[in-house]
Parts: sequence; C-alpha cells; structure tokens
Amino acid sequence: MSNIVVERQGLAGYITLDRPEALNSLTHDMIRDIHAGIRAHEADDTVDVIVIRSSSERAFCAGGDMKATRLQALAQEWDELNAFFEEEYALNLHIGQCAKPYVSLVSGIAMGGGLGLSVHGDVLVVSETARLAMPETAIGFFPDVGGTHFLSRLPHDAGLWLGLTGVPVKGVQAVEVGLATHFVPSADWSKLTDALETEGRKAITGVLTTFSQNTPEDAFIQTLQQRREWFDSDSQATLLSTLEKASTTDEDASLLLSRLKSVSPYAMEITRQLLVEAKNHDLATCLQLELLAVANVVKHPDFVEGIRAVLVDKDKAVWSSSLPAIG
Repeated sequence: MSNIVVERQGLAGYITLDRPEALNSLTHDMIRDIHAGIRAHEADDTVDVIVIRSSSERAFCAGGDMKATRLQALAQEWDELNAFFEEEYALNLHIGQCAKPYVSLVSGIAMGGGLGLSVHGDVLVVSETARLAMPETAIGFFPDVGGTHFLSRLPHDAGLWLGLTGVPVKGVQAVEVGLATHFVPSADWSKLTDALETEGRKAITGVLTTFSQNTPEDAFIQTLQQRREWFDSDSQATLLSTLEKASTTDEDASLLLSRLKSVSPYAMEITRQLLVEAKNHDLATCLQLELLAVANVVKHPDFVEGIRAVLVDKDKAVWSSSLPAIG
C-alpha cells in the first residue's frame, strides 16, 4: 500500500504523506511516489497550485527512514544507499524548480528530509504545533537534502547553530529564522485550503497574507542575536570555549553546549565545512556536493552508531571521533 496520496481538489493538487505510525519517515518508495505526484500535478492543466501536507497532526515528516539506511550501511550495500540519496536529492531539486507554485503545510514535527520536502518550495506555512529541525549531527550525519544550501543563507546566521546542534524552532520562530514563509494558526487552516482549492495561486498573495501572523516574541529576537555572537567562530574549539564561558551564567548557552557535546564531532566538522562551501553555490551544486559527502559519511563508524543510539536502542552514542580540546 502506498504511503502517499495524490489527488486534486478544485485548483489544488495535493500530495499527502500518510505513514503516521513512522512520523512519515521517507522510504525509497515514498520518495519515488512524491516525485511522480509532483510531475503528475505539473502536467495536469486543471491544477494551479501544488500542496504537500500530512495526514497526521503529530508530524509532517520526521526525515528519511534512517533505520533502513543503517541496515544498508551495515550490509555495505553502498550502491543501494547511493541510489536512495540520489533520488531524494533529485526530488529536492525538482521542488526548488517546480513549474507551479509549491505550498507546504507543516504541523508537528518536520526534520531533515521533511525540510527537504518543504523549504525549497515557494511557500512553507507553519502552525503553532510545528517543530522544525535539522538534527543530523546527532546520528553522525550532516544537514543534507539541500540543507547546506538553505542553512548557509538564513537570516541572523541561524544556519550554523541549527545545523551543528540540531535544536528545533517552533511556530512563528521558523519564519523569523527563514525556514518558513508564513505562520498561520491551525484554526485557520481549513479556510486556507478552501482558498487554495477555489482560488489557486491567487490565494498565496490574498487569503494567505491575511491569515499570516509572522511577528515573533522579542525574547526570541534577543536569543537569535546572542546565538549569532556565540557562533561567530572559525573553529569548533573556539566555539566550545565561548559557550563554556557563557554557560556559567546563561541557560541557553548551557543548552547549546550540552547539545554540541552529545553529537558526533566528526559530523559537526563535516557540517561546518559544507556550510562554508555552500555559500558559493546554487542548490543544484550544493546537492551534488552533499551526494559526494554522503559516500564517505555513511561509511564512517559514527553514522551507524548514531542511528543505533538515537533511533534503535535510544541510549548514549559512543563516538569514534572526539571533540577538540577547549582552550
């Protein structure tokens, strides 16, 4: 049975993720079905706007099915692994180049591959329950699915701490950091989808703008400014030292430091390098560079260990890499 529902309602061509028991984690077949659905809606003259959503309020998409990916890595099925990422990245690029307006409706958890399905589109609407994150370093990986491209361009230089620590942003915070375009309370979502079905792309500049409430709390703006200062460092050692000093009096610094000490040092270093390089390239090139990086990262011991610890046994990872000394 397919975990993707492709249908048209009025002027809206829907793609609905329907694997709620796994938080819509993406299998290889799901990636293919989503891509096929986009192509079908692009070819349908009665579809004016493409809308991707979830059948579950709990999650939009928790990312790729990394448990399956880990098993392939353990079995050294490198060709199959490469095919998965290659097709996922091709989907991400297609979304970025979609021939029709592409709207993502995100409630609940949206992580990793879930952002790859949404951030590259024209519109990403979040509700008050949305929790967006790129937590790949916790599993010995790096922010992929075009993450190096969009994280390296976020306002407030938020991409570095989002990518290194994996901490989430919620609701309207996602708009302020540039991951989402609109915050719309869930109470107005049915009116929004009605408008998309009856008005098509006109609803994006009309009804959607009316419903949007994009002003974050002042406290979050201050948090962004402080994090920007802390992460303005050229190396992991300097960053860790900065947060170590700040954590004696600042709870947020302590949280971020704790995150950095828990994730894969190898993955953090790869992430930092890729984010710096990504600033010079377009989405297509960033995805090519990510695919090249994947070939090495999936063979590193931290990858299978991180997935084991976070998703399988749910205990503390024992990394083969180590943090730099804090001066």
